[in-house]
Amino acid sequence: MKNVTIDDWDWCIDDESRLEPWFRIYREVEEKFTVKADEMTRVFRAQDSSNRNYMVKHIMPNSIREHLIAFFSSKAKNIYESSLILRQAGIPCVEYCGWAKDGTDSMLLSVEIPETVTALEYWFRICVQNTARRQAFVTNLANLISDCVVSSIIIPEVTLENFLVKEDGSEIYFINPLNVEKTDGALSEDDRLPYLHPFLEIRGEISTEPIGIALREAGFVASSMDISELLHSLTDEYEQAIEDGSWPDEASHVLTGEAGPLYRIVQKENSILRIRNTIWYAPLPEPDDSNSQLENVPQESAEEIWINSFKMQLLRFHCSPVPLSWEQFEDGRNIVRYATTYPDLNACGFSQ
Repeated sequence: MKNVTIDDWDWCIDDESRLEPWFRIYREVEEKFTVKADEMTRVFRAQDSSNRNYMVKHIMPNSIREHLIAFFSSKAKNIYESSLILRQAGIPCVEYCGWAKDGTDSMLLSVEIPETVTALEYWFRICVQNTARRQAFVTNLANLISDCVVSSIIIPEVTLENFLVKEDGSEIYFINPLNVEKTDGALSEDDRLPYLHPFLEIRGEISTEPIGIALREAGFVASSMDISELLHSLTDEYEQAIEDGSWPDEASHVLTGEAGPLYRIVQKENSILRIRNTIWYAPLPEPDDSNSQLENVPQESAEEIWINSFKMQLLRFHCSPVPLSWEQFEDGRNIVRYATTYPDLNACGFSQ
């Protein structure tokens, strides 16, 4: 690895030619080729002078706490070093070529794997109505995480967004691994538990029995662990937390009234418009009369309709009708638009 400083950015990279010419004009490249963004991260495409394609993750802390954390500990460096542990163990992982830091901002450079989507999108957009693909995905995911367990690798947090899947389902890779640790000896049951979280996310479309079979056949299970009983217990705990209101992190934004991965907020001149995202967190367009019907409801009812729809989504319950948006006007009106097309219903995670 080489240490290179360019325009106040300190890079640790295997080949500095990967940065030419895009990095010197990265702001323009980022603006034009961003594929995903949230409050503190932008992911964009870049290409070097040898026509090699990359994905760049630009991490920009936006609070005092996040700046302090980033000052002492670089997330980009953590992901890069975590990926090395996985690759050295033979675990399929996105190839990270280097990372950089400028103050509390950081970047992470990876080789683009074409025709891939996150496992979250793959499951809910591609697999949801294809039994064969669902079972193949469960088998492939069970094999991948079981390889981690057999290799005595600890990952404290794992979700469906931690995997990229080829759109044809043929390959699966780790992405953005964090705080990965290689240890000696067999993993304890507690160390194995985070690997089961992705299976809780897909529990509504497939029962725990085939998941348990796939995990046992892949070698995930310790001799003392009853995987079927454990999956049932974890599922009950997961769903009870949602029922009680102490939701998982991805839904806490709905309770606090802040936009998160499940929806976004658009500030208009005389209103606040909340628009539901797909269940794989991609933005849906603002609904109109072509795909929705509107209803004028009291504010308290609008809030209840909005929050309960996400609760049912996470619980994988039936929801009818499904609100696509909630617009709150300064004059006191609250307009809820309900989905009327199957593509929108499916994108929101509801099979009617």
